[in-house]
Amino acid sequence: MELSPFLSVDTPITFRDHPGVMSAVLYTNFHLCNLNCYQCHNRHHFKEKPKYLNWRELSEKLSMFKALGVELVIVSGGEPTLEEKIEEGLKFIKEYGFPVRLDSNGTDPERLEKLIENRLIDGVALDVKIPLLNEYTPYQLKRFKRVLFSSEDLDDSAVYNYSKKVKLTIELIKRYSLPYTIFRTVEYPLFSEDDKRAIKEGLKSFPHQFNPFYPVEENSV
Repeated sequence: MELSPFLSVDTPITFRDHPGVMSAVLYTNFHLCNLNCYQCHNRHHFKEKPKYLNWRELSEKLSMFKALGVELVIVSGGEPTLEEKIEEGLKFIKEYGFPVRLDSNGTDPERLEKLIENRLIDGVALDVKIPLLNEYTPYQLKRFKRVLFSSEDLDDSAVYNYSKKVKLTIELIKRYSLPYTIFRTVEYPLFSEDDKRAIKEGLKSFPHQFNPFYPVEENSV
């Protein structure tokens, strides 16, 4: 049977993932991501070959969500905008009447806009990884490369390109009234207090939260 774009893994159902809303999470391929964030939990904890739900299994899971009173389906990853079949998967979820929030790193504003225009998502959880500045100092570039790519051995343009794309995504989000939209930042130990203030200042007109940083356990690396 043809496979869906969503992984066959445990599905968290909580009020924590979107505050005050009973939500269930579906995942695209954990390793399908254009970033390699510092101590990424998904990348470290899910190393086996991905196994996908087929469409019948996905239907059964969505029916279970209905029976449990789930109010929102969250699609996370990986980076869902890189999944070739994401439109097909989102349409399938919407057929069950669920609003959908997409978790994204914001580096593909063009595809995100298509998903919004086609009414396939009802919100975005945008992970703003670093301060979105016009200019970075050499010390900032060194730290932010580690945040975004777990390596300092990249051209400075990688940080500037990330910042440019995420700024475009933020401008895109401003143009739409999507009820399930939040902005998040992991409080990486590589950040200074000035970094955190710059992130907060840049997102002051949006609902934004800092999430605690949890180091990857040694036995999972």
